[in-house]
Amino acid sequence: MTAAGWHGKLPTLGDFASRRLDAGFIQRWDAWLSEGLASLQQAPGWLDGYLASPSWRFLLMPGVVDDHLWAGVLMPSVDRVGRYYPLTIAQPLPGLPADGEGAEALWRWLLRLDEAAADALHEDWSLDTLEAELGRIGLPLYTVAVPPPAAPPAGVQALPLAGHRHAASALAALAAASWPRQAQGTAYWYADADLAAPQLLQSAGLDLQALPRRLFGAAAGEAPPVNDNRPAGP
Repeated sequence: MTAAGWHGKLPTLGDFASRRLDAGFIQRWDAWLSEGLASLQQAPGWLDGYLASPSWRFLLMPGVVDDHLWAGVLMPSVDRVGRYYPLTIAQPLPGLPADGEGAEALWRWLLRLDEAAADALHEDWSLDTLEAELGRIGLPLYTVAVPPPAAPPAGVQALPLAGHRHAASALAALAAASWPRQAQGTAYWYADADLAAPQLLQSAGLDLQALPRRLFGAAAGEAPPVNDNRPAGP
């Protein structure tokens, strides 16, 4: 696979469509989105909040959807006949970046996916145009970090300090190494499109109560001050 997959609705299509995402991911993801949106739609003015919501770049640690690490973008969208449902562009990754350079590569890739999702809301963007753009973006290239052990070592161990001038730097390195294990089942969400301040959210998996409201801004007609993602014309 040389390009991220996607699932959802687009202004140029009359119904759901998807490419390159396995059925297990789509089933779990769609069940969460559908139930969350159904709950939001009970509130007056929910659509204003939905359309005013930003796109969200996400990182889903193993245990959120399945045993894989997933990264991608979630953006409010609508199909050709006016049925509202988000567009998701996503990709399973082999692991977290091993260093800052790799983290930057992953971040730049997510930004390009974000831009492609926004462009796909234009009515002159065909399915072939989206596919071609995702092909140009490709997949992120970085060195994968060695996964941490499944559980902390038992007993007491002496830890090496070689290469660290201070104990604090050694402790920071240990904390960074153990974070992926501690973050199992956690989802991270980031948005900064025309916001007064960027937003970074952390959720325990795919929360069905607070998370849809925070992502899509629909709470009894209250819309957060975010970018308007109404589908654009040519």
